[in-house]
Amino acid sequence: MTDKTGITELGAGLSRLGLRLVATSGTAALLRESGLDATVVGDLSGVPELMGGRVRAFHPSVFGGLLYRRGHPADEADVRRHGVPRIDVLVCNFRDLPPDDTSEGVLDSIDVGGPAMVRAAAKNHADVLAVVDPADYGAVLDALTAAGGRVGATDPGFRRRLAVKAFVRTAAYDRSVHRFLARLAESRPGRPRP
Repeated sequence: MTDKTGITELGAGLSRLGLRLVATSGTAALLRESGLDATVVGDLSGVPELMGGRVRAFHPSVFGGLLYRRGHPADEADVRRHGVPRIDVLVCNFRDLPPDDTSEGVLDSIDVGGPAMVRAAAKNHADVLAVVDPADYGAVLDALTAAGGRVGATDPGFRRRLAVKAFVRTAAYDRSVHRFLARLAESRPGRPRP
């Protein structure tokens, strides 16, 4: 998560509603510093962060938790059989790549897992809230509070609006990656490195 504005307040609100907090190591540390109980995503999946943090959330426990359709018999059977945890709210944001930077070091800052999780949550917005903007945290807490902490009891239109915003955000992010790679290719013509 790039922008941690309001994350401890959101975490506190979600905790009060009975939701378990799971985060990457940096965000989990921030939540813990605020006195909240937060599990590191690697503890959820059983796989630690790898390759300097490049691989964190790519695991069936995470994507299964985001994509499984509540009440769908085959999905429910898979969840039980494989111990896939339920993920009801995904909070994830990321910044566009710098518009004028063509240094190859920017490649390391390309977020792969975040946009993939956002897409998964937004695809399954009937059962999962995809939250990409700190400006929405208050509305998310209000909606969940009114629904007794149950995502499926929140207004379907609200869930769809969050999903639309999530896909708009990932599309903008992908455009920024495209612009960066195109500028890099223009500034360093030649064959791609192996």
